[in-house]
Amino acid sequence: MYCERCGKQLDDALNFCNGCGAQLRKGGDDAGQKSVLNTMITGLIVVASVGLGMLAVILPIMLSRVPRTEPVVAFAIFYLAALVAICWMMMKQISKLIDAKVAGKNVYEAVNPSAPSQPLVQLPAKTTAQLEEQRQPPSVVDVTTRTLEEVPVGRRN
Repeated sequence: MYCERCGKQLDDALNFCNGCGAQLRKGGDDAGQKSVLNTMITGLIVVASVGLGMLAVILPIMLSRVPRTEPVVAFAIFYLAALVAICWMMMKQISKLIDAKVAGKNVYEAVNPSAPSQPLVQLPAKTTAQLEEQRQPPSVVDVTTRTLEEVPVGRRN
């Protein structure tokens, strides 16, 4: 079996292409959407909780070792801003997945709207006449004796 998008030869048991990640089987789309949505929600919860937990551990250590509190407060604000930005980007993707599920669209088109819906690669028709026959085979003797000829060695002054 060959991938419709990239043309890579694949095993028949695969659901996704090893080369480009395209979905090979169209059946069972609802289960795939549900698992992607559950994974994204779980990832958001893990990122938020681990990020806040790390801040809760780092802040007391920094406050005890840094004589002034202004750098610690600046670090905490920067850290929280980065954490909120990461969570915001994840929530945008989750909202796209939920919208696609409600609209009945494919989950992979919702996450990546620029992905084309039709195959990218048009595979050529199968044929056995792809290779030309060699007209005259090279001689093994000609190729090997040229490399074994003596080379005169002389000194340059």
